[in-house]
Amino acid sequence: MRAATWFPVLAAALVLTGCGGDDGDEPARPVPPIDAQLSPQRVLASPTLTATPVAQGFVRASGLVREPGADGRVLVLEQRGTARWLDGAGPAAGPPFLDLRGRVSTKDEQGLLGLAFVPGADGTPGGRVIVHFNDLDGKTQIVRYPVVDGRVAVASPEPLLAVDQPYANHNGGEPVLGPDGRLYVGLGDGGSAYDPRQKAQDPDSELGKILSTDPTAAKPRWRQVAIGLRNPWRLSFDARTGDLWVADSGKDSAEQQTEEIDRIPAARLRRASTVNLGWAAYEGARVQANRRLTRGLPLIWPVASYPQRDGCNAVGGLAVRGKAAEALPILRDRYVFGDTCSGIVWSIPADARSGVEMRREGVLVRGQTGYLVDGRDRLLVSSTDGRIQRLRDAR
Repeated sequence: MRAATWFPVLAAALVLTGCGGDDGDEPARPVPPIDAQLSPQRVLASPTLTATPVAQGFVRASGLVREPGADGRVLVLEQRGTARWLDGAGPAAGPPFLDLRGRVSTKDEQGLLGLAFVPGADGTPGGRVIVHFNDLDGKTQIVRYPVVDGRVAVASPEPLLAVDQPYANHNGGEPVLGPDGRLYVGLGDGGSAYDPRQKAQDPDSELGKILSTDPTAAKPRWRQVAIGLRNPWRLSFDARTGDLWVADSGKDSAEQQTEEIDRIPAARLRRASTVNLGWAAYEGARVQANRRLTRGLPLIWPVASYPQRDGCNAVGGLAVRGKAAEALPILRDRYVFGDTCSGIVWSIPADARSGVEMRREGVLVRGQTGYLVDGRDRLLVSSTDGRIQRLRDAR
């Protein structure tokens, strides 16, 4: 997300090895295809979706996670370091499932950003979780904890990754499990504006990357899945294709800021090859002056992108497939996503190529932070005001 935008909103309510060098020795960059420019948008005569509140009372909700299993409960993450179960119209009674208060920085775009359940040897819940948060020094921590008596035992951490953050913005990311059983973690470029330290294109830095490892390994061995990210806010896997969807939030620039939606094909994930999403050499498909492009990696252009006038923080959603599509046919085989600042909800065909038309769904969810399909096939959206809303068919 852009500099000093998202968590201040929370507070209010809430190709191509090498990098750096002189401009004179940089080879010609790939020319962006025309269809990778800003996406056309279609505004319908009447809304396709409506938002219905289902719960409230959460504190600065930063995302949603579903417990494994067909009837898995919904866990609501809160910026301050707590995660509480959704129970009826509000938080479940009793102590939170996770409580890291006093251990988490909540400056700017920091806080509790993500959580993933670690499967056991048979694929069922294994009694451990992996948590993504900023510690009191602002450093990104990816930590595995045991679950004991229904709560995360925060006194028994297993650190998996620690990354210094030079600034308190562009710290976004979260851990998600892929269909291959591996853990995927997104990390922003470290903040400020325009990636001044050029970390996103630096293969020796974890910043501005998507990393992957075995979530059960005693000593994780991380590999780079993608470089060239600004601030990935929500990752999700397509249940049908296995593709990895990434919403990458734009820089702070009223004239040029571009929000983008990227998709990494499952075939590239299976080959364990690293791809380049372009930042900061490109923002979307626009060339950025004085920013280098790492050579030797395939460049992936955005599937969809939109300008600052339509919002300032892209929020990744999910591809609506299977039973979820039966419950909400207007979004069948479409990827639904939105924006924190404008509250707009869009969708695009989930199997389309770059330059696809973005459809405005005619509903606003202000301060949105995450999307989830629950065990009852309801499409839920969390927001910074502590409400959880359900998106329904308006027709």
